[in-house]
Amino acid sequence: MTARNDYERYMRARHRPAHGRRTAARWAAFLLPHLRPGMRLLDLGCGPGSITTGLAPGLRAVGVDLDPVAVDAVPVAAADATALPFPDACFDALYANALLQHVAEPLAVLREARRVARPGAVIGVGDADWGGALMHPADPTLDRGQAIRGALRPGGDVRVGRQLRGLLVEAGFERAEASATGGADGTGDAARRLAAFEASWFADPDVVAFVAERGVADADEMAAVAAAWARWGEHSGAFAARFWVTAVAWVPKP
Repeated sequence: MTARNDYERYMRARHRPAHGRRTAARWAAFLLPHLRPGMRLLDLGCGPGSITTGLAPGLRAVGVDLDPVAVDAVPVAAADATALPFPDACFDALYANALLQHVAEPLAVLREARRVARPGAVIGVGDADWGGALMHPADPTLDRGQAIRGALRPGGDVRVGRQLRGLLVEAGFERAEASATGGADGTGDAARRLAAFEASWFADPDVVAFVAERGVADADEMAAVAAAWARWGEHSGAFAARFWVTAVAWVPKP
């Protein structure tokens, strides 16, 4: 368990600062037009709560997270998104950002969201889809790096973005609408920043120890991927792009 604990501690330190800079204006823009003052809103997997607080003005917002932290002016409960500690039909709006890629049963999460949603309630979901990524120049070592990262998340699906509309319909929501936006690293500075960020994961001792313990890759292979990222970042034509998918839907009214 020591290697796992060290790895999870590293991942929190790596991602929490960036997560704490996320805003509702950027990440929940697709949902904001459907919110009204006085609504009771549930943020599923709220993390550090920076998006939650942006949604909260004028709303009665509540957050839930497996690893909760205190959020200013917003109550946060420790809870599994598949077993929410709330009665049926008690929320007017629900939101989940980058949650479904981490869970084994995204449909179970959305069915539980449907349970606690009132008739006419709106839900907004945003998540990644690694399957739409573009990389130039191509490098099979970088492809192997993505496979290593994916193997550490056997309970999730990093291509869940394309499924959001279908999952919402299957969970009992209606009028589901989905869209996608692209993000790109298309300058020399942007490519070098991305390369340094990605290479640091493959070079970190806590990550290497955990990957080796899981039997996914050894230290030499991890070092090779880190070096491939460094080379990619210095390539004069380096370019990367990826998709982010959002979907909104409603609970049927009687």
